[in-house]
Amino acid sequence: MGLSFVIFAITVAGLVLRLLGARGDLWLDEIWSFVLLEPITSVDQIFWHINHDNNHFLNSIYLYLVGPDVSPVLQRGLSIALGAATIVTAGVAAAARGRSTAVATALLFATSYPMVHYGSEARGYAGLVLFTVLSVTFLERRLDQRDSGIAFAVMVLLGFLSHLTMMETIAVLVVWTGWLVWRRTGSLGTTNTEVGLIFTSSFMAVLPLAACVLVGRLLFGFRVGGASPFSVQAFATGYGGMIRYLFGLPSWIGDWVCIVAACGLVCACACIWRDRRASLYVIGVVGLPFLMAAAHLPNLEFPRYFLVSATFLLLWCGELLGRVFDSGGRYRLLAVTGLVAILIGNASSLLQFYQYGRGSYSMMVAWVTQDGDTTYASNHDFHTGMVVDHFARQTGHRASLVKDYRICSDHPAWLILEDTADTQFPDIQPADCAVKYVRTDVTANWGLSGLRWALYRRQD
Repeated sequence: MGLSFVIFAITVAGLVLRLLGARGDLWLDEIWSFVLLEPITSVDQIFWHINHDNNHFLNSIYLYLVGPDVSPVLQRGLSIALGAATIVTAGVAAAARGRSTAVATALLFATSYPMVHYGSEARGYAGLVLFTVLSVTFLERRLDQRDSGIAFAVMVLLGFLSHLTMMETIAVLVVWTGWLVWRRTGSLGTTNTEVGLIFTSSFMAVLPLAACVLVGRLLFGFRVGGASPFSVQAFATGYGGMIRYLFGLPSWIGDWVCIVAACGLVCACACIWRDRRASLYVIGVVGLPFLMAAAHLPNLEFPRYFLVSATFLLLWCGELLGRVFDSGGRYRLLAVTGLVAILIGNASSLLQFYQYGRGSYSMMVAWVTQDGDTTYASNHDFHTGMVVDHFARQTGHRASLVKDYRICSDHPAWLILEDTADTQFPDIQPADCAVKYVRTDVTANWGLSGLRWALYRRQD
């Protein structure tokens, strides 16, 4: 069976997994993109007028064109297409290292839960992964003097248009290029010159986008959805969680165990392989996350901020499995066993994701508005209000948010509480209030996105 056919079959399977993941309601951050687009009257304003970290340019353009009234699967269509393209790209990028490496890499990208998740969500992360892989491929061609650098510059630009954390990819590639040039020349001056020449076209390609963002920031400011302070525990939760999700590892394996094991194995392989890609994996999997930690960046408890490192980690794992398999003999059994174990772990993660998804909100909002216009209160006014407004419009009724300090005076008909467990608070009576609320429903979600809601109805 030809390699092209095998990669095609794996891609089709990965596409099906992403289509399954694209079912269900939009969640907060996807809805937020539509909210940001509401005042926009032309596509160009996406680049300079919104100025929000939840504005992922390519995704915003796509959502602006398809609109808020089409099905969730279609709204997530761009990410599905980019996610499927990543499987092909990863397999092709690994093909130079052998058929076994290409197949293993394609399988990992096709089935890994974070890749399926972000490849089926209406945000910019699918494009970030795709253009990170393509940037590596075209940079290698540039380093081998087989490319003018224009294709590499285009991939970098598309990466930034997908998500601004493409900056992490560029940081890795600049350090990697500098390391390769310095090893070859031993001259710091020559290294600076060559690195500058290699990345000049990419800088020029991104410059207009940077100018748009800067002008928009000067005119309208720049808003960030939220920022939590750095902590070592937040770093461990985010990076360790991403590694665990990436390979379908059980939850009882600790965050630091995942981090130390992944970084240790990558460094050990680099000492053995001693080739060009080995240093890339060390920089991307070990260097980048710890640089982020050293910089005390905010929000590191969210695994998605380690998606660039996760991309390099999957490329490394595919190459490791391919190399072990190609060693022959009993090593083939070891490689197959390892790959099967990862696929089983991925299947377990995906089954939970498909069961619970990113949460179910439309049915709850439909229930709240079943008797017409109504009122509700929440412990997260901004989050809950945005989601309720989105789904209430589909019912043709209005659900008005009552501020929490007015609960006792206005007696809203409903309470929607975010981040509550199933077993908590079967009923609620706000302090100093004569009104009591009884829990009527709970939504569930699993994985990297979504909100848990508990719905309470006023007991009259």
